[in-house]
Amino acid sequence: MNKATYQTVDEQIPVPDNTISFAAIWKSAAASLKGHWGISILAFLLPLLIGAAVNMLPFAPLISGLLLFPLNVGVMLYFLRLVRSENPKVESTFEPFRQYGRMLWGYIRVAIFILLHFLMLIIPGYVAVFRYSMTYYIMLDNPDFPVRDAMIRSREIMYGHKWQMFGYMMLLFLIGIPVVFLTLGIAGFWYGPFVQAFAARYYDLLCKEYELKQAQ
Repeated sequence: MNKATYQTVDEQIPVPDNTISFAAIWKSAAASLKGHWGISILAFLLPLLIGAAVNMLPFAPLISGLLLFPLNVGVMLYFLRLVRSENPKVESTFEPFRQYGRMLWGYIRVAIFILLHFLMLIIPGYVAVFRYSMTYYIMLDNPDFPVRDAMIRSREIMYGHKWQMFGYMMLLFLIGIPVVFLTLGIAGFWYGPFVQAFAARYYDLLCKEYELKQAQ
């Protein structure tokens, strides 16, 4: 198996021995967005805007999901670079199209594995969702990394963190309900990018923790 490389940065944020703090990730995500809100909102909205335009074409809704999937991965790439202080551009969201076939195969393979788990029971299905949730980040970090190995590495990184991730997602959801609805949806333009930055930082810290464990 190829050895994955992770471009973790921000040594000022330590990884605790047994957990990764929700508060620490929240604070880091907010700090990374400071001074970058405008471009981050645009990057976050880009797939929605392009998707809405494409779906107006005849038969487009049937295929737009597959055609535009790399754009959603591109949003992940933008926010991953943002939390790593790499000053990404909106154009970053289009970079995954350079490996369209690989990204599409990743999408299909992950979907098949998750579906097979859901066919067994609901709980195994959701476990699979979290188990393979870092696959696309790993593929972005390692352009030559096979999809199969990226899924295996995601499973390794998420070992012992699946319930943690579930809890964090629930917290973000519960916080987002009043934030978005009390502002009639306007705050969603800020909260959506924040959640993306939160997820990217979470992945970054999980990678760092994984590397520390491997080095021991």
